[in-house]
Amino acid sequence: MAPRSQTKPETFLDVVAGSASDGVRPMPEGPHVIVPRRKIVGVLFGAVVGLTLLSLAGQFARFYLDLPTVFGLVRLFYVDLENNLPTWYQTMALAFAAVLLAWLALAARRMRAPFSGHWLALCLLFVFLSLDEAASIHEATIEPLQRITGRPGGVWQPTWVFVGIVLVAAVAVAFLRFFLHLPRSERRQVAWAAALFVLGAIGTEMATAAFFTTSDPTYKASVTYAVLAHIEELLEMLGVVVFIDFLLRRLSRTVSLSLVVSD
Repeated sequence: MAPRSQTKPETFLDVVAGSASDGVRPMPEGPHVIVPRRKIVGVLFGAVVGLTLLSLAGQFARFYLDLPTVFGLVRLFYVDLENNLPTWYQTMALAFAAVLLAWLALAARRMRAPFSGHWLALCLLFVFLSLDEAASIHEATIEPLQRITGRPGGVWQPTWVFVGIVLVAAVAVAFLRFFLHLPRSERRQVAWAAALFVLGAIGTEMATAAFFTTSDPTYKASVTYAVLAHIEELLEMLGVVVFIDFLLRRLSRTVSLSLVVSD
């Protein structure tokens, strides 16, 4: 009886990428570094799910068990707060994506491949996103823009979304040719990553503003707000994981690692 072929099951990311396998690549001779894409992405996805569940558990304790702190654990894991584990994770994930983009930019430049400048620009964009995640730079624009726009109501209350929408449109226009030059499977994965991240960062923020008056200092003290905050952060984190998976797949197809240590 012929042995059955051993194939790895498809994951959601495989479906998004349009393939369950990256193909068999010959192992280089001599010393080499193996970058296990599936394990890396699996750890990141597990971290996203774990942090979200711990955050939800903390909010359940806060609203239904009358345990607002649980020895500081509620704040430590709440995805809507700064300077805690979810913020640290997302900052590191965005920085990791920036490192992978820098690697791709360097490889494209050395191979004189087209769009090497676009890879570098994406690297700088993700460096900024990582810094913004850590320091909440975008929130510094809210008050000045509210004064300029006359403190609008409804979905426009978080006025930083004006800047966010303009930046998203500018990036879309600037990277259109770069996006179209990618293979179809890669375009699909990048589109999924961008859609998840923008829907979380801007779409859910505007949806939240439609439910609440953000000038009310107590508007965050509700179950509805906590649910919307988890949806927002979960979409953003998943978008980054999908994008990192795309970058690792791209590296596996286009870049051979050569590591030289000098004095």
